[in-house]
Parts: sequence; C-alpha cells; structure tokens
Amino acid sequence: MYKKILITIVAVACTMTVFAQGRVGSPYTRYGIGDITRSTLVRNNSMGGLSYTLPYQNNISHINPATIGEIDTLTFIFDFGLNGGTRTYSVDNPEYSQTKSDFHLSHMNFGFAVNKWWKAAAGVLPFSDVGYSISANDTLLNVGKNYLFAGDGGVNRVFLTNAFNPFEDFYFGVTASYLFGKIYQSSGIVFDDESGDYINVFEQNKIQVNDFTFDAGFKYSFAINENDKISIGGIYGYNSDLGAKRSSIVYHTLTTSSAVKDTVFQTDEESGIVGLPQTIGVGLGYQRNDKFFIGFDYTMQDWTNASYFGTIDNLSSGQFFSLGTEYIPGGERGSLYNYWQGVAYRAGAHYNKNYYKLSTGETPINDFGISFGLGLPMKRSRTSFNVSLELGQRGSLENSLIKENYAIFGISFNLADTWFIKRKID
Repeated sequence: MYKKILITIVAVACTMTVFAQGRVGSPYTRYGIGDITRSTLVRNNSMGGLSYTLPYQNNISHINPATIGEIDTLTFIFDFGLNGGTRTYSVDNPEYSQTKSDFHLSHMNFGFAVNKWWKAAAGVLPFSDVGYSISANDTLLNVGKNYLFAGDGGVNRVFLTNAFNPFEDFYFGVTASYLFGKIYQSSGIVFDDESGDYINVFEQNKIQVNDFTFDAGFKYSFAINENDKISIGGIYGYNSDLGAKRSSIVYHTLTTSSAVKDTVFQTDEESGIVGLPQTIGVGLGYQRNDKFFIGFDYTMQDWTNASYFGTIDNLSSGQFFSLGTEYIPGGERGSLYNYWQGVAYRAGAHYNKNYYKLSTGETPINDFGISFGLGLPMKRSRTSFNVSLELGQRGSLENSLIKENYAIFGISFNLADTWFIKRKID
C-alpha cells in the first residue's frame, strides 16, 4: 500500500511539471484567464462531456464530486491520461488558415475508500489554458501599423474530494481545489516607418494566481423496475474571487531600433482579484441493467460580474449542453467470457454557448462537437484503457471572426486494485 502511495505522489509531482510547460491554445483564450477546462477525462469526453450521472466503472470524475462516493470499499484507483490533436484556425478576409498540434498529459487522479460510507479522491489537472498569437494591420492616416497580441500559460488545479453515502443510492461530495499558475500577456503597436517620427508602444503583463475554490455535488439513483434505473445529479460551484498578483510594464521603442527608449509605467506584483463564475449544473441519466446508459447534462456559468483586476470584461453567461451514451454488450463482466462483449462503446455530442461577448455582438462564438470512444478492459483484471476522439468547431467566419476546427484524441489508463488483501498466489 505504501509503495502505491509513494508512486502516486511522485507521479503527481511529475505531472505538475509537465502541465507547467504549456499547451497549444486558441485565439479565444485571450479573454480572462483563458479557456476553462471542463473535463480532461477520456471516458467523459468520448460521451460529449457527460459527467453528472455516469454509472460507476472504477472511474474518478472530478466534475461531480458526489460520484467519488461510488468507489468500492477496499479499492484503490489510479487514473492518468494524455490528449492531443490538431486545431486549424481560419479567417475569411484575407483568406488564411493555420494548423497547430500538441500532445500532453491531461490528468493524474487517484481515489480510495476511507470506510464504507466515506470515499476520497485527489489529483492534478489543468484548470485553464492560454495560448494565442494574433496580429492585424491598417494604414489609417497613411501610416502602416501592426497590432500585436500574444499570450501563454494557464492555471492548474490540485483537488481533494470527499464524498459520502448517508443512505442507499444517494451520494453527495465536496471538492476543495488549489488553483495556481502563471499567465503571460503582451500587446503592442508597431509602426511601419523608418523615419523615426513614430514611437512603438508595448505592454507586457504577468498574472500569477494562487488561491482556493470549492465545489459541491450530489447524485441519486432509483429503480423503476428490476432492469431499469434513473439517476439525477447536479453540481454547484461557488463564484470565487481568486487572489492574484500582476506585474506590468509599458514601454516605448523607436521605429528604427528595438532598444527600449523609455518606460512609461511599471508595477511589480500588484495584488488583485480574478473572478470566477457561479456554476450550476444538472443531469439526468437512464441505465438498462449494466449494459446500456444514456444521459443529458446542462451547465450554466454566469460570467457577467466576474472581474479581472477591477475590470469587468465583455463577458456574458455561458451554457453547456451534453448528450452521451455507453453500451457494453455483455455488461461490466462480459469480458470474462468474450473480450469484445466487455468493451464499452461510447458516443456523444456537445453544444457550448460560450461566454465571450465580442464587439460584433450579433455573431456568437459557439462550440459544437461530436465524440466517440472505447473502454478496453484487461482480461482477469479491473484495469482498463480508454480512448476517445472529439471532432468539432468553434466560432465562424462571419464578421471577420476566426473559425477553429479541432480533432482531439485522448487515451487514459485506469488501474483499480484491492487494498489490504494479501495475495496467496502470484
């Protein structure tokens, strides 16, 4: 047991280092603290992001903390995953496209039973992602100018979940998360001029986030007959004000030189607040024996009053809809008799009404995608591999906006073992 704990701690430390290396982002990550990562779990992603009522399969879902309460007594679960893929960004005027790709560790979680009615889980995963480089130009006043915007970094999350089972088929859980990370942002105006009559202007910011946030959730299941079961679940995320520090510098350079001419403004570790939205989510699921499941989730996040160092950005409420299904021909123990009877076949779809509210107004930046996946069990073991593929699009070409097409592949390894039981035969 102690070996497993030590290995897990070392693995988590390594994962935190890998997360800190950054990920390929999107032009839309320039708002707030970037893209908020809803799920990094392969099983969930292969079902459209469905999370609130999923049946237990030795999985650790940090999205609804109540589902941790379904971990079997005397069971230790270790789950880590990787994902990556390609993103193609396109604009219409002028017609141009660019493709980027990446591959990185997505999560590392472990869970165990404290006793029969109390279960716990912990892990590390990304919370938000920033990664963009945007340029534009014009010739107003007969002077060529280039507008530059770039950002990199993100916020990571270490979480601890405690879930409880006060009575049969009802679970509730609470998650405490420590958010930490650095975001680097820069912008500038560079004049296309060699006379020296104009001055280039640059601004650079480093935002460092270190604070706690809390979430709660529940799940309740009831049988409608001996074969069919209905589950309802939900989550609530407190609209936290995260403590943060910002270091900024604004400086000039001459158009004939890259050397700094003078510093206009500079601050070092200015304390401030980065606001998170209030999050409310509900889900409904239907399960037939242990072979078939279909579910629907709805999540709402209110960003309208979320401030960023005293400034309320141009944000609105976001809504996320997910629909997913899973089918195991022979049930959860089907692989004991025929391997392919125990494979989980998954599919789903999602629609994300993003919280971005651009100046164009009439063109929403929405995200729609479909997903597929497999759960591949190992024979004579509770360990399994999960794979997923997501295909989708965010944004559009209307009103000179950016369209993002993506294909994301995920793979995870889920190890479930029994604690405190000494094997008599190896």
